[in-house]
Amino acid sequence: MHIKNKVLMGSVFCIASACLWGVSGAAGQYMFHNANITPEWLVSIRMLLTGIFMLTFAQIKKGGILQIWLEKQDRKEVILFALIGMLFMQYAYFAAINDSNAATATVLQYLAPIMIVVYLAFRQKKLPNTIECLSVLGALIGTILLATHGNLKSLSLSPNALFWGLLSAVALAFYTVYPVRLLSRFDTMLLIGWAMLIGGIAMNIIHPFWQWQGDWNATSVFCLIFIIVFGTMVPYMMFLNGVKYIGPTKSSLYASVEPLSSTIVSVLWLKVHLEFIDYIGFLFIVITVLMLSFAKPKPKKA
Repeated sequence: MHIKNKVLMGSVFCIASACLWGVSGAAGQYMFHNANITPEWLVSIRMLLTGIFMLTFAQIKKGGILQIWLEKQDRKEVILFALIGMLFMQYAYFAAINDSNAATATVLQYLAPIMIVVYLAFRQKKLPNTIECLSVLGALIGTILLATHGNLKSLSLSPNALFWGLLSAVALAFYTVYPVRLLSRFDTMLLIGWAMLIGGIAMNIIHPFWQWQGDWNATSVFCLIFIIVFGTMVPYMMFLNGVKYIGPTKSSLYASVEPLSSTIVSVLWLKVHLEFIDYIGFLFIVITVLMLSFAKPKPKKA
């Protein structure tokens, strides 16, 4: 394939996957707020089916899906990644949607890059650079605006929504930083497939997927199918191919479309009412992510 065509296809894949993730958040909001379905049940069935599908696909494509369990260190890291990274990220995100709305939960989750900056600063025992400091400040301002509507004496978000939103960002930061060694040894789809399956099994111990409830109709069934197929399986595969074509930096930049798509769908479809100050808070957080994406790391000294 021609280089220009690869770049174009990779860009389309990443943007489309981010849009699908954003729309799936709005679909989750419909299921929680309009169909009385719980985040626990949705995460149970979503992760379990996605894990089975991705591992089946990986086995058909390359085989050897059990190789990740051969060494003790790999086994330990896969389990930690699945439970602390994948499961906490999935559940906390949907719990935040349940207690607020898809737009707010998605934007709060996008605080993850800022948390990574702070974590690396403490770990490396050095202050962040100017861009990173401005990003941390901007993210803090955006979060305060979202949480208080500009009135520092009261919370506009419920404490639960703020807690789960920030926890989803912490889990996403862990999900991003922790599996570096595993990703150097194993295929990305293999790792994500096992993480989804392990997280799904763990969640089913807490809330089995066969104990379903809620007000089921054509819309809620469609939302469930959309979340599992077009909000999980399809965008993960598209995004991985996009990364292969255009690299992780541009891919993460295009992924910033997710909060925008989630906000648009929430407002137009679910009639979520957002104050002007909410949009300002969203803007602060998204801009900080874009600043970090555009910032070029300084070359390391020999």
